[in-house]
Amino acid sequence: MGDTGPQQDPQGHGQDLETMLGKILRIDVDHREADLPYAIPADNPFRNRAGARPEIWACGFREPWRFSFDSITGNLWVGDVGQDRVEEVAMVRPGENHGWNVYEGFEPFSNRYRHDGARYIPPVFAYRRKYGNSITGGHVYRGDKRSSFYGVYICGDYTSRRLFGLRQEDRVLQVVRRIGTAPQGIASFAEDEEGNLYVVGYEGMIYRLEFNGTRFE
Repeated sequence: MGDTGPQQDPQGHGQDLETMLGKILRIDVDHREADLPYAIPADNPFRNRAGARPEIWACGFREPWRFSFDSITGNLWVGDVGQDRVEEVAMVRPGENHGWNVYEGFEPFSNRYRHDGARYIPPVFAYRRKYGNSITGGHVYRGDKRSSFYGVYICGDYTSRRLFGLRQEDRVLQVVRRIGTAPQGIASFAEDEEGNLYVVGYEGMIYRLEFNGTRFE
């Protein structure tokens, strides 16, 4: 869920564990609990913490726009739309604080809601506005194991239509490349059962990404 604004998150929703705004949430839709229409998974990180919503899986987000799980590693990737300067991509683990609005990307943004002793997790990848101003989270390519793109995370920018590929190790960026430009604004990405990736265009077209005949290096 996004922080709901207005700009700069003046109410500090991203850092407030008593609200579900600015968070990644995790619920069990197959069961019910107390007066809720769903249940809280037993291993949710804030389930038994006073002053925190038990649905919260991770906090400190501005406007998460598309997330996916790597089908091999299970890593959760999230594209988080920035405020003034940068767009970012994060790999998220349970209970983590990803910084907004104390940080925007790798850079300090505001001390208003900074908490003593808090650990803020930096993104894997961030880019400035000259490359685009609205990240769309994508998928890790797990199609052809012979491809140099195997294991590369593919994402893009809605406004600039730029497509990016990146590799990381222990959530530290190793290499990032601009790999193309989408014909339409990038609204979303999709993955089929064979691991092929698709770009969903804002104007209604779906494009399959083809990596044969090229290398990621």
